[in-house]
Amino acid sequence: MTTAVINDLAGLIRTEPAVYASRTCRETLRVMFQHPEAKSIVVCNAANEPLGLLMSERFFLRATGRMGADPFYGEPVLKLMNKTPLMLDIEAPLETVMAAATNRPDESKDDCVIVTRNGKYAGVAYPSDLLRCLQ
Repeated sequence: MTTAVINDLAGLIRTEPAVYASRTCRETLRVMFQHPEAKSIVVCNAANEPLGLLMSERFFLRATGRMGADPFYGEPVLKLMNKTPLMLDIEAPLETVMAAATNRPDESKDDCVIVTRNGKYAGVAYPSDLLRCLQ
C-alpha cells in the first residue's frame, strides 16, 4: 500500500482467492493453504457472483478444532461461509463503504468487504485499509 491518497474503492481492493460454492471444506482448505497470505476466501457461483465469505483464520480454527475432522472435510463450504457478508460495488463512495463496514455486528467488523463490479467478484477491501484511507 502506498502513502498516496486513495479516493475510491478501486484503489483499495486486494485480490483474494475465490472458490465455487460446489467445493467441499477439504478443497477449500487446500486453496487456503495455497494462499497463506490471504485473509479471506470468497465463495462464488459459476457466474463469478459472490455468495459468501470465509475469513481464513476463523475457517482454519473451525476445521482443526472439530472432533472427527473427516465428516467436516466432506461438508459443502456453503455450510460454513458467512452468507450475509458486506458486499459493495466498486463505484460505491468510500464514505458509504466505511459507514457500512463500521455498522456491522461486532463479530464481523474485522471481516473483509467483498467488492463487486457489475455484480461479479472484483476483490476485497480490508477494514484496516479503509480506516487508514479515511484518516
